[in-house]
Amino acid sequence: MPSLPSYQEATTRADWLQVASPYIHTSDYHALCLVNRHFWNLFAPLLWIDILATVRRRGLKPDDDLSWWFDFTFVKLGDVRLSTRGLVRVLDLRDFATESYQFATDENARFLRSLHMALKLLPLVNALLLDHHTEIDPNSLVSLTKTHSSPLLLSISHCSTQLPGTFFTSPSLQKLVYLDVSNLPGSVAPLLQPLLLPDLRILKLAGRELDDATFIGLAELYKLRLWSLDLSHNRLTDCILQTLAERCFPPSSLRSPDHFQVEGKLSASNHGTITYGAFEFIEESQFSGSFSSPERYHLDAPTYDAQPYFLYGQRQVFRSDGRGTLRSDSADGATHILSHQTTHYDVEDPYRNSRGITHLDVSYNQISGSGVEKLLRISNGQIEHFACDSMPLVPPRSPAQQLWPSDTSLHGIVGLAHVFRPVYSSNLRSLRIHHSLVTNVPTLTVDGLSSLARLHVAETSIRFRIDKAYPQRYVPDMNPRLSSLTLTCVPRRSSGPLIERLLGFLKLLSLQERHISDASHSSQAASWHWPGMLKGLRHLRLEFGPDCPGKDTTAAEDVDAGHLMSSGERGFSFFEGESHHSARSSEPKSRVARRLRSDSASATDVSAGQYNELEKAKRDKAEFIHYQDEWNGCGFELQVWAGPAHPHSNPIINDYRRLVLNHRNLCASVGPASPAQVLAGVPEKSYVFHTAWRAALMPPGELATPAPQDLAGMRDVLGALKQHRAAGRSCYQDLQGSQKHATLGVPLGAPHFYWTGCLEVSTKQ
Repeated sequence: MPSLPSYQEATTRADWLQVASPYIHTSDYHALCLVNRHFWNLFAPLLWIDILATVRRRGLKPDDDLSWWFDFTFVKLGDVRLSTRGLVRVLDLRDFATESYQFATDENARFLRSLHMALKLLPLVNALLLDHHTEIDPNSLVSLTKTHSSPLLLSISHCSTQLPGTFFTSPSLQKLVYLDVSNLPGSVAPLLQPLLLPDLRILKLAGRELDDATFIGLAELYKLRLWSLDLSHNRLTDCILQTLAERCFPPSSLRSPDHFQVEGKLSASNHGTITYGAFEFIEESQFSGSFSSPERYHLDAPTYDAQPYFLYGQRQVFRSDGRGTLRSDSADGATHILSHQTTHYDVEDPYRNSRGITHLDVSYNQISGSGVEKLLRISNGQIEHFACDSMPLVPPRSPAQQLWPSDTSLHGIVGLAHVFRPVYSSNLRSLRIHHSLVTNVPTLTVDGLSSLARLHVAETSIRFRIDKAYPQRYVPDMNPRLSSLTLTCVPRRSSGPLIERLLGFLKLLSLQERHISDASHSSQAASWHWPGMLKGLRHLRLEFGPDCPGKDTTAAEDVDAGHLMSSGERGFSFFEGESHHSARSSEPKSRVARRLRSDSASATDVSAGQYNELEKAKRDKAEFIHYQDEWNGCGFELQVWAGPAHPHSNPIINDYRRLVLNHRNLCASVGPASPAQVLAGVPEKSYVFHTAWRAALMPPGELATPAPQDLAGMRDVLGALKQHRAAGRSCYQDLQGSQKHATLGVPLGAPHFYWTGCLEVSTKQ
């Protein structure tokens, strides 16, 4: 919650000029600075604080960057008063002088000299952003700042120069708050030195070939010092998760049973496993399981702090009440805040203090979907922003993965919507995640199928089984505290279900804002001291993959369409020894799927290795399997559900039982049944073998190549979204026009279902 204003701030009349300044164009700043001292004090800092951004807004063309810069630094800057030069706080070269043809060898040398000159003449620059400038040696600039400035922000991602081992020992860098050294050559070992960078709070290490051992050393060193950490595009696995939780999250939990009626609560067991963690079940109230509590949109009541005079890091920690804004860890957000600060800061400043990681990005590693689930479960509800663009659905060396075809993998996060609820993720405000959280459509990778065919198979046969295994998908009211959601890896083509689910999600967003509006009006009418309302999800971003419909349908890698149409064969198969063979059945086994052996053969192997026939017969009739393990040094025993002895209406449950009984290596990753599994038919508060359950997601038998006409009929997802939004907006505007004289205006939600939040779309070429 923001701090209250001081008495002087609360009683001082607002300056009209300061109120008007955000609406004044940059081109007028110079003239306004000449009016009088009061105008100069207000507009000169706005004009000079980020000089490169100012000249760009005033019309400088990219082709003229270098000529303007050389004239500014070598000719004009030295004649500017020191007090005016001291207003420059940001040197942001990310979008400046980036045209490659501008940089001949002699121009490179001159450009570097100009940067040296600028840093000498601009003594208070505290934000230095040099991203993608491969011609710049950051070490020479940092060495120069030893006698001129101590930056609070340094961003040098995608620079080609390898940093020396002594780079981070420079005295000028010891006040850094923000550091981005992503996608640089060399090791991150120089960062693993004790006593370095004591004020560092935001660290970005994307694309640094970071492995588990190196990260563990990093976590042991920095512990709770960082509140934002970017580990994307590295080589990290699920093995780091326990260390991450123990070292980088505080031991205190933000989860509380006080919100039981609205959100449910966690019921802890005394057992657990190293792989899964502590066993916990969600105990639901009358409304929490259906996300329908009348108070689900209410802000939290104000918290009572028994020690209000303790320092920032010593106070009791409460979860966010939903009123404040999320701290920004982006380069732009950090620049905006830190450019107005000095190396000395208020101990109460939350941006410069840390209680552990709240912003975490682990995209494009080898951390699996089950690893993401574990991370959110053991984070004690501390995470406010979480990003994981793509993740293997099962760990790479999981027994489930080994039983799938060797050239096949699934990416996504399915059946795990419950860990994004406030009962687990108490402080989550911003989420960037694979679209399967909402759609249940994974990303399929397999040899022998074109990219369009892979999309079709993932959306049809695999999605059908995922729906049976995990009927519960993420919906907005699962967490009304979430304000921003980015769905990544969205395919551009769909046979129907993907489009239907994305449009359905937009409809649910429209209904959510209608419910919030209605609840707000009724609460205000009922009481003048109503608690206030959450805003709900107001920003949705969809990030699409590339689109290649034409050439992809008949790609050389695809199965011969003419042969399939004339022969009547079903096409590509994941299985050896089937009665039907694909057009490429004669290819080597690396091109042919390796699937589960027949039940009888597997059962024979199991019984020969571990059980006699009597024990096997008894096991085949039992619905529960005895399981033993150790947790916190104490042994325990459980009865794990193996599926019903008689066939079930859900094919996933039947396959799960078959896999459990016939494949002992799949009897791993024991844990409580999730809410999605309970909806699928698993008994409440029972334990399941999650590895076997995930193994059942891959369709059994033959997986046919889609027919050419099916691929040709796939629709453009982006086009369908545009059409839906245009129709909803048109209906909404028509209703506004017809009711422009009405007192209440057009209600949100039905009948137009137009969501008034921010829908953003990005495409990849």
